[in-house]
Amino acid sequence: MLKMKNIVSIGLFATLLLISCLGQEDDDFTALFDGRNLDEWIPGPEGGFEIINGELYTGGEEGNDLFTKKWYCNYVLRLEYMLSDVGNSGVLIRCNPEAAWETGVEVQLLAPWTPWRDDLHCTGSLYGHVAVANRPDETTGIWHKMEIKCDRHTIRVSVDDSMTTLAKIDTVITMADKLICGAIGLQVNHAEKEGQYAKFRNIYIRDLDVEPAYICEGFYETDSVFRAQAYSAALNLGAEMVEPLALMMSGENPLAKSGSKQVLFDMVARATDPQGEEKYKDDVADALNNSADGVSSQIVKEYLEWLSGMIKNSTDE
Repeated sequence: MLKMKNIVSIGLFATLLLISCLGQEDDDFTALFDGRNLDEWIPGPEGGFEIINGELYTGGEEGNDLFTKKWYCNYVLRLEYMLSDVGNSGVLIRCNPEAAWETGVEVQLLAPWTPWRDDLHCTGSLYGHVAVANRPDETTGIWHKMEIKCDRHTIRVSVDDSMTTLAKIDTVITMADKLICGAIGLQVNHAEKEGQYAKFRNIYIRDLDVEPAYICEGFYETDSVFRAQAYSAALNLGAEMVEPLALMMSGENPLAKSGSKQVLFDMVARATDPQGEEKYKDDVADALNNSADGVSSQIVKEYLEWLSGMIKNSTDE
């Protein structure tokens, strides 16, 4: 009977954790470029990109690369691109714009004219780091779809709904020192022939680090770098993560237990910061109270109540 109770308890915990961590729908994408403006981007002082008929156009060799204002860690990026017959561009991922190629990686976009277009440098490759496994359609003058998924250790690139490149970055020596979070960039066209171009449209992103289910998975990572990144994402998300953290703290995995306990404490520290946002504080306080009423572990319940008391005391002062 005791074994059966344990099995039921474990099953109930797993179900509750899954339910609490279920985040947004699969297709929860937001626009980075919808054809109207560059509000999400930082244009360079010398230009290099312009909006023409709802499309993002870069021609010639002069001008600056374009980078997102926001840095992203784990995400799914979708876009459409078109290259002229000597078009040469790329999508930079997880980079610091001040040293984009040193800190990040370029997903290549290259017309098939050049003799140097081997599998390590063609469209869809992680330029100079990981070759394509499946060569994509490189027809110029037509629109192609590209999807780039940055998923902690894994980078996956697809062109026209077919996977071209799969990289496990912890196995690629040349990517050992690359950032795991950074801006997304579009490389200015640098074909050596006049009248050439690259075009982009329908650029959308799904930020995985605002989805509780995805963040939860990071607490079980054995790599401390990605575990720390998940902690940061949970802290930034705030109240929405309180219940999932409480459930992980009630579980058996030592990494998830210790991590969730620490992040809950850090969340309260942020909430009680005199310079912090009042909404963050109120939302976290409500979530702590609600979660304390719902957990089965007395130890976790008392911890949540103690944290809630810290916020209340800071407000009374």
